[in-house]
Formats: sequence, structure tokens, C-alpha cells
Amino acid sequence: MKEKDVLNVENKKEKRFSKSVVVGLSIAVGVLGLSTIGFGVAYGCMMATSTQYATQLENVYQKNLYDLVESVNNTETKLSKILASNSSTYQKKLLSEIAQNSELAENSIASLPISQNSLADSVKFINQMGGYTQTLADQISQGKSLSKQNLETLSELQQSVNDMKAQINKFVKKVQQNYSILDQSFKIDGDFNNFTIQLSKIKGEGVDYPVMIYDGPFSDSTLDKTVKGLKGDTLTQQECAKEVENCFKNCAEISYAGEINSRFETYTYHVTNSDSQVLFVQVSKIGGHIITVSGQGSVTSEKNITENDAKNIALDFARQNGVENPEIVWTQTVNNHIYLNIAPTENDIVLYPDLVKVKVDMASGTVIGYDATNYFINHIPRALQKTGHSASEFRSLLPKDVAVKHERLVLAPLDYNREVICFEYECEKGGATYYFYLNAENGKEENVLKVIHTDDSSKLM
Repeated sequence: MKEKDVLNVENKKEKRFSKSVVVGLSIAVGVLGLSTIGFGVAYGCMMATSTQYATQLENVYQKNLYDLVESVNNTETKLSKILASNSSTYQKKLLSEIAQNSELAENSIASLPISQNSLADSVKFINQMGGYTQTLADQISQGKSLSKQNLETLSELQQSVNDMKAQINKFVKKVQQNYSILDQSFKIDGDFNNFTIQLSKIKGEGVDYPVMIYDGPFSDSTLDKTVKGLKGDTLTQQECAKEVENCFKNCAEISYAGEINSRFETYTYHVTNSDSQVLFVQVSKIGGHIITVSGQGSVTSEKNITENDAKNIALDFARQNGVENPEIVWTQTVNNHIYLNIAPTENDIVLYPDLVKVKVDMASGTVIGYDATNYFINHIPRALQKTGHSASEFRSLLPKDVAVKHERLVLAPLDYNREVICFEYECEKGGATYYFYLNAENGKEENVLKVIHTDDSSKLM
């Protein structure tokens, strides 16, 4: 099924590519998009008495690390071949394969015990490399050739990935010398475990991309690190476990897996539902709010619920976890999973900074992915007032050759930690979809996003 909804700024910003973004390795929001903080810690706490299980888990971690190495090596080789090739057909093939390699790299990292939100620049690099190369492949499919600027950017990418390749292979040598990923994931230094700290040292010089939003407008909108949205009393792990059971109606078994004291102070649980799906759930000590849920879902393509059913399940789950006035602002269905972005509203204004991501398995009707990090960091009463202008007043400020499909009032998170009330205009131009954000007070153009349609679903959640 064709994947869509990778958003990019207009091509004119491509000229600003420069070597400025720190490059490393980490997971996208991914693919799900979703955080795996304390994955190794949680398993270790639950199974510390089982030497056999610890060995098996270490083997799983090492396999994913080696898979990551293979993806990086293949990417560097393919980038080199593109730069040496004069065949558009061959270049298109390699660009599509690089996008697939990016997905494989994200999947590998997703199963490593990386501390939450620890490598934001690295997340962006992996995502953007896949999105950018797939965009170029699509352009070639439309009869266009790679421009000089495209080739310069690909050359910078190749240099960055080559540096990454050298550094990560050094890291692998440590593993070959009896370095234990599992053991290092138990050792916490501040907010991060030792494995995350050491992996974050694998960096190179990167390229600066235009802004890309992969699963809906402003999907990654954390403005700062101060947690402002948690409410309620401090609960025990038994009380939080009851909150988890109440949220998962098909919960068959729940086990406590330990505490994580990072940006949020949380308890972690393993939840097994009646469909034998295992979920990893992180719950705030304050208020007992679910912060993240991560699970694989069903492997079958069967759908036992409709998309409307899934939307209602996602909204009910968000409400039950303290999200006020939730509204679905973005959806994408891939196979038997539906991905949703949910934002609260205030005075009929969509609050993009407080976005919540949800993934629902349409075979079991279960929430198997959830990330409310942005919400509980950013959400506060804002006392927003509607503008004295209407969307139709500023419509004339849009480009003359666009067709407006939809418009609404939103709070947009912008540069320099600004939150600005804007009119959001969803527009069509030349077969492409654009989102224009005009300041609701003066009509100033604050941002423009473009939807890039790809066959790659790795940019979701």
C-alpha cells in the first residue's frame, strides 16, 4: 500500500544545505515513531535471575547492532555508486534502496536499549536521509534528472555516512571484545544509560536539510525540556498498575518492570493482552498517566475493526490518559495498522505543540503504540483568543495558482520556541499538497510544508 505524508519545505530551501547537523545513529519517532526508553532496563529488571534469558537478550541486541552496521555499510556503498553513475534508471534504483536501508536502520535501532529523546539530531538524520533519497527517486520517476545541487547534497551525505561507517565499526569491535550491551543498559548516568552515552559518541559531519515533518504537521513539536503538563498526586507502582489495567480492557497479565527517572519519573510495565500481544508501557508517577506504549501488533493483514472504530479507540485512550478535548488531525493506514496524530483544542484552536501519537492494531482493536511526550511537556492552559480576522480574509495572500482544500485555526510551534496562532491552509498545486501557515493577526507567512508521497511507511509514528 502506498505510504504518504512525508512533509518537506519547498525546494527553494535546498540551497541552504550545509554541514551543520550533528550526525549519529538513533531511532525515528517514528516508525512508529515511538520511544523505547528503558527497553533493556525493563527486561533486565524482570528477568535478572535468568542467566539464560539475559544471554538470549544480549544476542538479540547484538544481532540488531550488526544489522545496523550492514544497513550503514550498504548505504555508503550505494551513495558512492550514485555519484559515479550517469544512468537515471540506475540512480533511481539505488535511491529507493537507500530509503529502504534507512527503514532497516531505524528498525534495528528501535530494538536497542536507547534512552528516550537522547539523540534527537541522529533521529532527524536517519529519517531525513530516507525521505530525501526517496523524494529524489520519485523525481526521476517523473522524468527529471538529478540537479547539480542534488549531487552536491548526496556527496555530503556520502561523506557523513562514510564517517559514520568508520565510527560504528569501531564500536562493533568493542562488542567483539566482550562488551555487553545489556550490562551497559543497566548503568544509568543522569538521564541516560551507558550504552546510549557511548553510542552517542558515534558522530560525523552532516548536512543541513529543509524542515521535514514525517507524520503530520508539527509531529515533533517539543519546545523545551520542562515538563509542564503532568497533573495529580504521586502514585505507587501498584496504583499505576491499576490505571494501566483500566486502559487496556483486554489485559490478561501485567508485570512490574522497574522505574525510569529521566525527563519523566515513571514506572514501566509489561502488559500481555488476550491476543498474546506484549506491550511495554511507561506510566508517570505523577497522576498515573501513560506516557508511551510500544508493541509489535498482529502479523496478520486481517482487519476486525473499521477505521472509524480505530479512531474512536484512539480518542478514548487519549481522553482516559488526561488529554483534554482531543481531535484527530492526521491519519494514515498501513496494512492492518492505523497511525493517528491527536491534538487537544482550546477555543476551537488546534494545539499542535501538544500533539499525541497513537497506533491502533485493527486486527485486535488494541492501542499498540502511544507517545504523549509532547503533550505532557507542553500542555498548559493558554487562554487563547480567536483572532479578529477570518481565514477568507488572508486567502488572497496565498499563491495565485493554489487551490484551497481546507482551512482551520491552529497554534503552530515555530522557530525560537515561538507558539503562534495561524490559519492553516491545505492547498493543491500541480498535483502536490502544501500546507501554508499564515499569522492569524497580520497574514504573515510563518511556514510552508509540502507533502511528499512515498512507498515507505517508516516515517510514521
